[in-house]
Amino acid sequence: MIDDLGPGWIDYDGSNPEINTPNLQRMAEQGMVFTRAYAAASVCSPTRAACITGMSPAAVKLTSHIPGRGEVERKGTKGGPTDAKMVYHLPLDLPSYARELKKQGYATGFIGKWHLAGAGSIKTKNGIVNEDYHPENYGFDINIGGCAYGQPKSWFDPYKNATIKNRKPGEYLTDRLADEAAGFIKANKDKPFHLSFWPYTVHTPIKAPIELVQRNSGNAFRAMLEAMDNAIGTVIAALEETGNLDNTMLIFYSDNGGHFPTEWLADKKASMLEGGVRVPMVVSWPSVIKGGTTCDVPVNSMDFFPTFVHAAGGSTQSIRQLEGLDLMPLFEGKSKLGRDALYWHYPHNRMEVSHYMGTTILEGDWKFYKGYSVVPDALYNLNDDPMEQKNVIKKHPKLVQRLQTKLIDYLKSVDAELPPGVMIDSLK
Repeated sequence: MIDDLGPGWIDYDGSNPEINTPNLQRMAEQGMVFTRAYAAASVCSPTRAACITGMSPAAVKLTSHIPGRGEVERKGTKGGPTDAKMVYHLPLDLPSYARELKKQGYATGFIGKWHLAGAGSIKTKNGIVNEDYHPENYGFDINIGGCAYGQPKSWFDPYKNATIKNRKPGEYLTDRLADEAAGFIKANKDKPFHLSFWPYTVHTPIKAPIELVQRNSGNAFRAMLEAMDNAIGTVIAALEETGNLDNTMLIFYSDNGGHFPTEWLADKKASMLEGGVRVPMVVSWPSVIKGGTTCDVPVNSMDFFPTFVHAAGGSTQSIRQLEGLDLMPLFEGKSKLGRDALYWHYPHNRMEVSHYMGTTILEGDWKFYKGYSVVPDALYNLNDDPMEQKNVIKKHPKLVQRLQTKLIDYLKSVDAELPPGVMIDSLK
């Protein structure tokens, strides 16, 4: 899982010489590209929590990024509400796919960015706020890199991260984490394993080794993309070397929309328009998935939990909180999942983008946004208006009423936190 990467920044077919991602191109040729993959949130921590638990951010009560400067409340616009309450770490009593996979005899590893372990990491010397909330307490056998940091203190060794041992001064973090990922694969080559490889790239600050920057005509972000792709190549090479590539489900995904926007989507990270929540996704699994295929069924972060557990031979029947759906039917060529809508809930102020505080439902091509009087309510048809520029809310009152009712029912079903002073029944 990559950080802050929107669609459009990957070259799947070699048509864009400015973006150097040949390993992702290989994954696409060997697997399935998802054209309507979504993150559970428009910022990182909630999406990461949703992946681990199979629960929506609203249900986890972790609905925004965990702040590095300590617990904060963003004041609203004039007359608008302040942020809703949220938790600042992943609760230990929630489900975890790593715990479920261990029940099936899997070795489990976590390498990279966690960002679910408490607020205030910027003020620490090593990223540790509370070790009780590190990956090893959620079912992972090893943890390299996972702490409270939302971005690296340093991209180069020494890393100033207590969960990574410094090894070679000047070594680049993305390269180092890829090396650790390959080591985990090789160490567990003769038994079932799961690896959550969540490198910090391509989060700010935008930095890459000078030789890669020079290769990319001085563009540090494109250099980061190349380093990201090199890391994927390292993982693929380790799977090939151990004879496990054909029988391994390999997923490429991002935790939210891009810090740099996608040209053909509205807005960017932190927005509930498509540019904030639509993400790139590729799945390669040669023994199961037909290569060179695409899927336009909407999927999201909560779907990984049941997919992993079921693929490993486990069951999720006893996990009542689970909101995700098993993606195996799509991998096998089916065209439906049996889900009628996706939801996003971001009751926080993030005013650098247009559509921030609010709750959204996506049903087919219809997307309804409830702005809590901070941003006007909106209805978009993504088929007719993919850039979400035409608010047609006044033209479809009956549709709006129905979607609004579904949205309220969803908020009630997960007992969602709302901004102070906002009552759920007042949303009608």
